[in-house]
Amino acid sequence: MLELWNRHTQQMEPADLIGRIEPEDVTSFIQRWRPPMQAKLDELRNAGELTRDEVINWNVADAHWQWPAKVTARSSHLEWASYSLRCGGDTQGLMFVNLVRRCRLPAQFNQHMVYVDLVSTAPWNRPRLMPNPLYGGVGVTMVTEAVIRSLDEGFDGRIGLHALPGAEPLYQKLKMDCLGPDPKYDNLPYFEMTPQQAAALLSSGEPK
Repeated sequence: MLELWNRHTQQMEPADLIGRIEPEDVTSFIQRWRPPMQAKLDELRNAGELTRDEVINWNVADAHWQWPAKVTARSSHLEWASYSLRCGGDTQGLMFVNLVRRCRLPAQFNQHMVYVDLVSTAPWNRPRLMPNPLYGGVGVTMVTEAVIRSLDEGFDGRIGLHALPGAEPLYQKLKMDCLGPDPKYDNLPYFEMTPQQAAALLSSGEPK
């Protein structure tokens, strides 16, 4: 059974991973996710502090991602798959993966993988943005699902992604290989996971 850690109750709670971002998830993003992130951006702008460093510091580096538009644009394309993670009666995580990318790591160069294009947790789960974040484990759960999709596709657990500032410690914790900043992708660091690393993640008992 899939579970998330409730930081408030200090207990695990049952969660559901849905193999598609559905209208109710889009509604949650519009009505519940976007307002607190936009409020923080407006606060920084009004204070003359809307800089890259401050956006990173307040954990809203993904605030510009247009989930509703991407769901609409990508829904009919087989190269894309989407996921939503629900717990406590609301959407806690969203993810888009691409199924036609190829690996860059020398040991698995040009082999098929699942590329994690976008992954986010709800704003009320974010340290720094919220004084008392609610659920932990969303990021690990979503990355784990990408690994499972890779296995299902016959890609042996290989995944890749570009890490937003502040997310790098998570991927380092998962023992992913970092290939350094990607000049073709805003200089964001690029990470890949090998089949061995994927197997270790699935067998680690990492809290979801």
